[in-house]
Amino acid sequence: MRLFLFILAAFIVISTPAFAADKYHVYKLQNGECEIDTRDHKKMKDQRGTNDCLGHYDNRTDAQKKRSEAVKSGACKCPAGQNC
Repeated sequence: MRLFLFILAAFIVISTPAFAADKYHVYKLQNGECEIDTRDHKKMKDQRGTNDCLGHYDNRTDAQKKRSEAVKSGACKCPAGQNC
């Protein structure tokens, strides 16, 4: 039982920085929409064809505020089906 608890504790300690490292990015896509994503610039460029990043944020709420500001200023469009 002690071994199990030790392994569980070690897993939590090791994985915590990986979870904390997630950053939210606001990207302007090729179709002009603003998207919030946690992919880094290289992955976004490879998978979505753009790395036009408008900002980096530690939490999703701040990223949503940035996207809303960008939509209001005309820098990009709100994604279909979402309320910006």
